[in-house]
Order: sequence, then C-alpha cells, then structure tokens
Amino acid sequence: MARRTPAAAPPPPLARFVALYERVSTREQQEEGYSLEAQDAALRDYTKRNGLEIAAAFVDVESGRKTGREHFNELLRWLKKQPVGRRVVITEKTDRMYRNLRDYVVLDELGVELHLVKEGVVISEHSKSAEKFMHGIKVLMAKNYSDNLSEEVKKGLYQKASEGQYPGRGPLGYLNQRTDGRSRLVLDPDRALLVRPLFELYGAGTHTLADLATHARTSGLRTRSGGVLAVSTIHMMLRNPLYAGWFRWGGKVFRGSDPVIITAELWQCVQDRLDGKPMTRPGARQFAFGGVLTCGLCGSAVTPEHHKGKAYYRCFRRCQGQGYVREERLATMLAELLRPLKMSEANARLVAEKLKESRREIADEQAQRLAAVRTRFDRLGGLIDKAYEDKLDGRIDDAFFNRKRNEWETERAQLQGEIERLAQIDARSLDTALRIFELANRAFDLFICQEASQQRVLVDLVASNCRLLEDHVEADYRKPFDILVELAKAERKCPPDRAIQRAFIQYGRGDRI
Repeated sequence: MARRTPAAAPPPPLARFVALYERVSTREQQEEGYSLEAQDAALRDYTKRNGLEIAAAFVDVESGRKTGREHFNELLRWLKKQPVGRRVVITEKTDRMYRNLRDYVVLDELGVELHLVKEGVVISEHSKSAEKFMHGIKVLMAKNYSDNLSEEVKKGLYQKASEGQYPGRGPLGYLNQRTDGRSRLVLDPDRALLVRPLFELYGAGTHTLADLATHARTSGLRTRSGGVLAVSTIHMMLRNPLYAGWFRWGGKVFRGSDPVIITAELWQCVQDRLDGKPMTRPGARQFAFGGVLTCGLCGSAVTPEHHKGKAYYRCFRRCQGQGYVREERLATMLAELLRPLKMSEANARLVAEKLKESRREIADEQAQRLAAVRTRFDRLGGLIDKAYEDKLDGRIDDAFFNRKRNEWETERAQLQGEIERLAQIDARSLDTALRIFELANRAFDLFICQEASQQRVLVDLVASNCRLLEDHVEADYRKPFDILVELAKAERKCPPDRAIQRAFIQYGRGDRI
C-alpha cells in the first residue's frame, strides 16, 4: 500500500488583535487633515470588515526616509512583546510603512504579518515568493521616490540660498514668515533687541560667556520654548554669521538679503575675541543717549553715569520712582518709539503708489505754472521794448515811460524769482517724501541693526522732546513722521485716504512746518 504524503500544514489563523500604523510626511499634511483622517478611516473600516480588534495605534508625522521614527520605534517595541505569529500590523500602503531598506529588514526579521489595505495585499512568512518579490520591488520604488524627492528639495533650498534667502529655520532673534507661498526671515520684535547686546558686550571685552548667560536671563531673553540660554547656546549664536548678513549652506558662503541685527565689523570683533586674538581695549566709553532725554516726572535732564564699566541713566534730581536704567534697556525703550511707524505691507504699498501717482500730477502742474510765468515774463519784456520805441517816437513822454517801466521791471523781478523757485521745487522734490516714508517704515528694523551712536541719530531724526518714565519713553514725533504714526493707528479702521496723500505732497513741495 502506497504511503500517503501528508499535506502541508495550513497557515495559522489570523491574529485577532492588531496594530495600526499611520504616517504623513509633513506637519502641513497633518494640519490640513486630509491624509491622516483618510488613512485612519480606511484602516478602521478594514479591521471592522475582517473582524479584527485594534490593540494599538501609532502615528508619525515625519519623513519615512528617516530611520528611528519616534512612534515607529514604539511600534517595534510593541511587536517584540507579542508572541511570534501574532505580530500583525495594518497600514495604508507600502510607502506609508517605510521608504528605507533598514526598516524593511527589521520588520521582516520580526516575522511581522503586514496588511497593505490600499494594495489589497497581506505579506507574511506564508506569502508566496512572487508576492514577497513584488513587495520588495515596491519598497525599492518607494526608496527611489524618497531619494529623488530629497534631491529636488535640496536643489530648491540651494536655489533659495543662492538668491540670498536663508533656507532653514532662523536663529533666535528671527522669525520665519510665509509670504506669497515662500518662507522668509523677519526680525523677531520681542527678541532681536535683546540679542544684539550679547554681541556688543562680548565684543567690548567686558563680559565672558558665563556673564552673557546671566545677562540674557536678567534681561528676559529666552529660547522659543521659554527656557534660559545655556552658555553653549550663546556660543553658537555668537558664531552664527547670519546675524551680520551672510550664511553658510551646502558648503558655500552666501550673502544674505534678510534683515541683519549686527554689523559685519561687530561680528568680526566677536570672532577675534572667541579665537583668542589680541584685542585693543576700548578707552573711555561714550554715552550714546546723553542729552537726549528729560525726566517725565519733573522735567529735569536725564544724565548718564558709569557703574562697574556699564552705562546707566537716571533723573538728575533723583525723582522718586525713577531708578537707574541700563543703556541697553534704554535702547529697547527708544526702539518702541519707532515701532508705530511701521505699516502693514498692503498699506505701505498703497501709500507708495499714491506718492508716485502724485509725482506725475505735480510734474504736469509745475510745467503748466512755469510756462504761464515765463509767458508773462516775456510779455512784460516786450511791453518795455514797445514803450521805449513809443518814447523815441514821441508818442509818450519820459515821465509816463519811466513810471510804467518801473512797474513792469518790479513785476519781472518777482516773476524771475518765481521761475527760479519753480525750477528748484519740481516734482522731484516729492521723491524726498517717498524716501522719508520708506525710511519711517523701516525705522524699527534699522534701529535694531545699528550701533548705539547711529541709533541716537535715528531717534533724533524721528522724535523730539523724549521723556523718560519708569518703564517707557514718550516723545513728540517730528513732521511728517507724526502723520505716519496717526496713519498706522488708523489703518485697521480704514485705508490711507486723500488727506494723507495731500500731507505728503505738501511736504514734498517744500511746505515744511
């Protein structure tokens, strides 16, 4: 009797308890919600149709190209705790699970039964060789897609760097702001003014790195998460050339077009000190804001003093409630005077466009006025010549001629002055108003990146009668900056109106108050 060959053992029954794994590549996808929600709905519907129970769920929001994903690692730890034959994972498709070969090998060695819902495939140790082969091909294709995507991203970042825009996340003192679909660096109004003194104090040779850490803590400079700045963090900040206007990317150095916080000279001075090069100690320090302020309580002068090598300001009469103010703190208070001058980008463009339109209007008006004055001037010259001929012919006497000639010559002299004035104050004078407007709109950003002496010049240009109070500075704005301040206050209620335009036109014509 022939021996019967035993049939192959059937595969073990499907494990009832499974784990779900979902992933999106970017936080933008997560915030938009379309990817994770769709994955979760599809996976839960699959488990319900197949009578499975969800024992755990893991979600990653980062690139599958990376190994060591946080929740993927948690999934691996969970799988290792499950007995062999009950390690089941359900995911949407191959490229959601992995886009690198290492993770593929790890799951294969664990003997994981992988359900790919969208592909309608279950990969396990019992799968046919053809199925495993096709799955491996898909893994390689996913890796190739990831590699190609990475190359394109690097290419785009390099192009951005070549245009002078820093491609990464800005350091402390900057914010990444997305405009017209592109991310750009802008100054952080809360931190940029506090970052600059770190460079100044270290460059002056008065502070060590440890002193700077203490200064940052007392001045209120914190990390974005609210933590104190460590010495190592401050050291990295001092070494970062982005603060001075250039950066390194892809092994090359690029000149940046983003706003700067310090000058190139100050940055180089700091580097020399960090490198241990001999430094020339500064002499007696000049007070940047001496004579700028009066006391807001009694009206007396605010005078500067040196204490332990640092500059302080205080009311001359020592008013109660008016303590000493550090020069760095005073600079921060003065900067707040310039903040109201900054307008929204939309309104800034609108005002600039109105000024340019007015320039053309004034050019036409000035040309018409000048032509009329010159016509009258020439006509008076003709009248004088004609009257002289009449006198020679005896048609008028000398007395009448002399009287009319004196009248016409006096008027001609007035017209000559008008011609000269119109020739000097033409439409180009409106360019002054446009430059002043552009300066005012950038005044706050300019103040941050200037030396203290230049900061004083900027304050003197914009404000007068600066008054120091306990925790802030008040001032009167000079013309026409007072107009811009009022405009900035009102821009949330209404756009710039014709009155603002006329005010700038008046300033451009030379009618200064």
